[in-house]
Amino acid sequence: MAYFHVWFVTKYRKTILEGKVSRRLKNIFAECIERHKYNVLELETNRDHLHLLLETKDKTELSAIVRTLKAVSAKELNGTPRFRVGNASFRRSFWARRYGSREIGENQIEDIREYIRNQDTTGGSL
Repeated sequence: MAYFHVWFVTKYRKTILEGKVSRRLKNIFAECIERHKYNVLELETNRDHLHLLLETKDKTELSAIVRTLKAVSAKELNGTPRFRVGNASFRRSFWARRYGSREIGENQIEDIREYIRNQDTTGGSL
């Protein structure tokens, strides 16, 4: 098994992952994670980006997981009119195209968990 710290940002780093949008996004992720049986150890948002701690079989599985999570969440959020932000509805894309990841050792899991938990600036987590 391999462990990865993964992060990705909203399109144009729009500060929208707060309040209702953040809660809705976490619910969407929880449903998708359960449906696909992904092993997500930690997840948190921070205004314009999201952090995950994933356990996967190998690195090749990582890109498929991220692609699915980003696609499903963008589609769900874009289909919800109340989540329009200003003049931007993010109809074309919600997330920026790329993502960052770093493979971590088992001895780093608790440190990364703590780091991810501290991303939430509103006090509520998944």
